[in-house]
Amino acid sequence: MIKKSNLSERIGIIAVHIVLILFSLSIILAFLNVIAISLSGKSYVMRGSVTFIPKGLNFEAYKLIIKKDAVWRSYANTLFVVLVGTPLQVLLTCFAAFPLSRDDLVGKKFITIMLVFTMWFSAGMIPSFVLVKSLKLYNTLWSLIIPVVISAYYVIIVRNFFREIPSTLEDSARIDGCNDARVLFQIYLPLSKPVLATISLWVAVKYWNNYIYALLYIRNPKLYTLQVVLRNIVLTGSDISGEVLSAQENDEELLSDCIKYAAIIVTTLPIMCVYPFLQKYFVKGVIVGAVKG
Repeated sequence: MIKKSNLSERIGIIAVHIVLILFSLSIILAFLNVIAISLSGKSYVMRGSVTFIPKGLNFEAYKLIIKKDAVWRSYANTLFVVLVGTPLQVLLTCFAAFPLSRDDLVGKKFITIMLVFTMWFSAGMIPSFVLVKSLKLYNTLWSLIIPVVISAYYVIIVRNFFREIPSTLEDSARIDGCNDARVLFQIYLPLSKPVLATISLWVAVKYWNNYIYALLYIRNPKLYTLQVVLRNIVLTGSDISGEVLSAQENDEELLSDCIKYAAIIVTTLPIMCVYPFLQKYFVKGVIVGAVKG
C-alpha cells in the first residue's frame, strides 16, 4: 500500500510539473512572438513568416513610439501613481494590520468581520464615481490612487505575518520604553521584509496595469496613464493618446501590428525589470503570511 501511495504521489507531482511547464512555455513563446513581430519588417509580418525570431530587423516601430510626447507623458503619470500609491498603500496596510494582530484589541472580531465583508460586497461603479466627484478627485491622478489605497486581502496577509513574530521581542521593547509606533517601525517592519516586498509587488503591478479607473475618472489627455495609451494603440493601431500617426510618419516597412506589439513591450518592460529583484521575497512572503487564519 505504501509503494502504491508513493507511486501515485510521484505521478501526481510529475503531472503537475508537466502542466506548469506547458503553461510557462505558452507564455514565454507568446511573449517571444510579440518581440519578434515588433522587430520585424512589414513584408515578413504580412506573410505570417515571423515566429519567435525577428526577420528583417527593424527598430522603426520603437522609434515611432518613443519619440511621441504622449508616451513619455503617460509614463510620467503612471510612475507618479505607482511611486506614490505603492508606499502609501503598504504603509496604511501595516497601520491596519498591526492592531488587528494584537489579541488585546477591543472589538477585534467585529472589526475583522467588517473588513472581510468588504471583500465580498462593494458599493459598485456608480456610487464610487459619485464619491470621487464629491471628493473633488475627478480628472486628477489622485482618483487613481485614493479609491484603491487599502485592500482587505493585503491587510489580512500582513496581519497573519505580524502574528508570527515572537511576542518576546515586543515585550523586550516595551521594557525599554518603546511605544506602539516604535514597536511597529523598529521591530515589526524590519522583520517583515518578505511580506512587505510581496505586497509592494502586488500593489505596484495593480497600479501599473489599472486602466479602468483612468477611463472612468480621467478626461484630460495629458493625464492619461500608460495603459490607456497602450489601449488606444492596440485598438486603433495608430492613435497614441489622441495623436494620430499620419501616413508620412509611418515608415513603409512598418505595420500596425509592429506598432501594437512594440507598445506592449515598452509598457511591460519596467515591471519585468523590477520583478527579479523582489522574486526571492515573493514565495516566502505568501507562505508565511498565510500560515495563520
